Amino acid sequence: MKSLVLTALFLAVTVAGTAQKVEQLEEAVISYAPMEVKISEDGDRYSYRVNEDYVGEFEENPIAFLKDNFDIAHFISQNEDEDYDSYLLTFRSTKGYLKANYDKEGKLERTTQRFEDIVLPLDVRRDLYVKNKGWNMVSNRYIATGNGDIMEKEIYKVKLENGNQKRTVKLDPREIKAGVAGNF
Repeated sequence: MKSLVLTALFLAVTVAGTAQKVEQLEEAVISYAPMEVKISEDGDRYSYRVNEDYVGEFEENPIAFLKDNFDIAHFISQNEDEDYDSYLLTFRSTKGYLKANYDKEGKLERTTQRFEDIVLPLDVRRDLYVKNKGWNMVSNRYIATGNGDIMEKEIYKVKLENGNQKRTVKLDPREIKAGVAGNF
């Protein structure tokens, strides 16, 4: 009996001792290599493929993304020998695009936005849910135009289904106090 207790004690100490062993792991190296910016040109029209830091960054507020990630003065200096009166730049992501029209001094004159199947702003989602209980959103489309960085017109077109019934709802985020690139 005494040897059985001593053996059990010895096994418990051995198991506990090996369980406390610290292993040193090798360093894991993670790198981020963004894709090259794809630019296409057609006269004074330029199209850029947007590289986002996270999914939905561009759709969240396209004009703010444009201001933070694009230097129009540098762009104009690179193309000064072309002598254009204006520049039409299109910024594309997987969900849609922003068209920005700049004058020759680099002032943003007009913008047009069109996005499909994006995450709706919280206020728009709430309004849609409250007014359409029992309906499921199938798809959505956001369309906006503006002068400079001020949005003049914004609209969400949302397709809904309820069993075999289908309908399209148009929402003006200004009436709901929300928008993708609203005037904040």
